[in-house]
Amino acid sequence: MARLQLNQQKHFSVGPQLFGSFVEHMGTVVYTGIYEPDHPTATAAGFRDDVVQLVRKLGLKTVRYPGGNYTSSYHWEDTIGDKKQRPRRMNLAWQAVETNQFGLDEFFQWCQQVHVENPVLTVNLGTRGIDDALHELEYVNGALDTDWANLRRQNGHTEPYGVKYWCLGNELDGKWQVAKKTPEAYGKLANETAKAMKLMDLNIETILVGSSTPRLASYPSWDFKVLMAAYDNVDFIAMHDYVDRGQSEHMDQEDQASVDDLPTYLARSREFDKQIEEIETIADAVKALKHSSKTMKISFDEWNVHRRSLKAPQPWTEHNPVDWCYFNLADTLLFGSMALAILRHGDRVKLSCQALLVNTIPLILTDEGGAAWANPTYYVLQSLLQNLTDQTHVVESTLVDGDVYSTTRYQNVPVVDQVVVDTGSAYVIYAVNRGKTTQQLTVTLPRTIKSGQQQHLIGELDAQNTREHPDTLTLMPRDDFQCDPSSTTQTAMLNGYSWNVITYNYR
Repeated sequence: MARLQLNQQKHFSVGPQLFGSFVEHMGTVVYTGIYEPDHPTATAAGFRDDVVQLVRKLGLKTVRYPGGNYTSSYHWEDTIGDKKQRPRRMNLAWQAVETNQFGLDEFFQWCQQVHVENPVLTVNLGTRGIDDALHELEYVNGALDTDWANLRRQNGHTEPYGVKYWCLGNELDGKWQVAKKTPEAYGKLANETAKAMKLMDLNIETILVGSSTPRLASYPSWDFKVLMAAYDNVDFIAMHDYVDRGQSEHMDQEDQASVDDLPTYLARSREFDKQIEEIETIADAVKALKHSSKTMKISFDEWNVHRRSLKAPQPWTEHNPVDWCYFNLADTLLFGSMALAILRHGDRVKLSCQALLVNTIPLILTDEGGAAWANPTYYVLQSLLQNLTDQTHVVESTLVDGDVYSTTRYQNVPVVDQVVVDTGSAYVIYAVNRGKTTQQLTVTLPRTIKSGQQQHLIGELDAQNTREHPDTLTLMPRDDFQCDPSSTTQTAMLNGYSWNVITYNYR
């Protein structure tokens, strides 16, 4: 039996912006994903309403746009104005023809439709620079009688969009990136871009490109060097990481990728904890070296489990699929633990974006002209978002006497991975059971409760949500859950290989 101890005196606040998603002009994320004018459910603006409804139910408040690798050769001004006059371009990052029929203004209109309140934009610091970033910022946020702001008004959008968060490029340390840069060159450019953008709009916050993965030899020296160059003018350092069950450990070397056994795969979320703590340490070292009073925040603005595409690529077409895939229960449990790693570090990670929202290693899958349905990872993120408000706090929790296991790569892995939040009216325990057998979890709460409930996501490890069976893996109530309102000590059972949400209401 595992005992969960809470320390109510140690806690930190988290908000709904902590868990967002990502829309990039990549594969079929946009076209036939969120935008398909000829679809039976299409709105007057061409948005797929079946996807709109799924995104609303998800509860997203934060979405990053328009990339990603796409932004390193992106011309934002191609995407505004009369659709008939917009140029067709080559999407160099993803080998597709970009029609620009869905652009900046359509993105903000779509955000309004799906109730996203916190868009995050990425500027092109690959092939472009400071002037372009300033022009885009003026178009999006400009309130004065000036050229780019007036063009937005001419295009039918009188009021500024008021975007707060701006990414200063994307993954410019990667050899796959258009206009890859050295950390010295990028750090200088990012610093000057952030400084200029804040002269135009004091309300924005800027996000510095960190390492695109910890599996590059340049990690984490890249992060240190760019922070040394730009610390004074940026507000966040970005983190990216994806986990594939058969990944190479060194992306810039030729080594043999091996396939993880299940216990190792489910423990891979420990890499997230490690990476976050390493970036915290580096950022704090730069803070000390610069004698700064500012603590650098982290934006984990690309993260996910990864699988290869189930659809063949169609290079240089308008709808070139990239990583269209199903996730199974094993993937979903790892995804849950990755999310818990972010949540338990929510004192420094203040933004994150699961990548991507639709059709590319997605939360939501669509068929062109057909159905839309959710991968099981959707229900994990939905259950987290349901309890994140401006009143939510993560409470320090310690698991005592819980089972552990070891693999060749990881030692003493807790079978139960957990984080506890206090919503202001309830304690909510999020827990992953990484093991095959049922685990009993006992918790002593700081106060007596009024009621409770448990939901869990369970099934066969290789089960998936397909178009034919879209509800195979969903979050369901545990019918035999019991709680004792007269006691502060409560017990719950966690099925083998399960994601659990246990709620104890005290108001």
